[in-house]
Amino acid sequence: MSTTLEQVEKTAQLSKNNQLSLMVFQVQFPREGYEPPYYGMNVFKVREVLEGRAFEVSEMPEANPLIEGMVELRGVYLPVIDLPKWMGFDMTEEEKEKSIIIVSDFSHNFVGLRVAHIHGVEEKNWSDIKPASNYNINVNTNQVINHTYLENSDKLCFILDIEKLLIEAMPTMAEKIFSSAKSVGNESYDFCDQVKERTILFAEDSKAIQKYMGMVFEQLGLKYQSFDNGRLLLNYLDSLEDTSSVSMVFTDLEMPVASGHTVIKEIRQNKKTSALPIIVHTSMTSENNSREVLSMGADFFVGKVDTALIVETIKKVEEKYFA
Repeated sequence: MSTTLEQVEKTAQLSKNNQLSLMVFQVQFPREGYEPPYYGMNVFKVREVLEGRAFEVSEMPEANPLIEGMVELRGVYLPVIDLPKWMGFDMTEEEKEKSIIIVSDFSHNFVGLRVAHIHGVEEKNWSDIKPASNYNINVNTNQVINHTYLENSDKLCFILDIEKLLIEAMPTMAEKIFSSAKSVGNESYDFCDQVKERTILFAEDSKAIQKYMGMVFEQLGLKYQSFDNGRLLLNYLDSLEDTSSVSMVFTDLEMPVASGHTVIKEIRQNKKTSALPIIVHTSMTSENNSREVLSMGADFFVGKVDTALIVETIKKVEEKYFA
């Protein structure tokens, strides 16, 4: 079996068990008396790790200041995002020579993220991933979405809101995303009474994506309620006498406390909620992930920020459950 397939299988198995592999890195180099903070991202989103010195960055005219330029990787051009700059730090040219570029995939948007140093990979339970709070450390909490601790350590590891980074670094992409959300209300969608009168529940820990999804549902004239993680959504469902007020559930996969896999599993195992339509809305858009969540009991799988597909999927839910 190839290494890639082994990694995919391992990731799928971890996800089923409410676990993830976290790539831990730093965006600054240590200096005397100062150890930089640690950051993490799901290994599943990492496609490759490159040595910074091995790739020449070609400038992009009129690009956002967070975009250093483009690098060519086997005939494909990727934008390189200056992650330290987004975090409020500047890297010297000498440090860039020693730096690493993490090639990442977010909903089929391939980007390079410049970092100082890869600390390693750690396996975590999603229950070990906690929502962001205030920290007594030099960290810009606007960029931090969750946190955990390094293995056998009291050192914090911050998980970044990468969707927020992409929206800020690539304003044309952001404009396209939010204009598609705003303009969806210009179309006339004839949803059935069950969809119009009941409430859509969605779990999503990125504030930027929460804002986008809220905009889509508002423009469609649909009621919705958002939750910052899967456990909060599950607790809300537990508090209801029955689910007659709920039309469907959208869930992200990567969330603190309880992942989307846990949301699917617990909804399907609970008699009260087992018949609810479930749509997975995620930036982890590999075919393997799609098969995995559908086999666990989700009805549909939607890549993040695809407005037309969200609307199409709501119509499919209507046909499947309320026709």
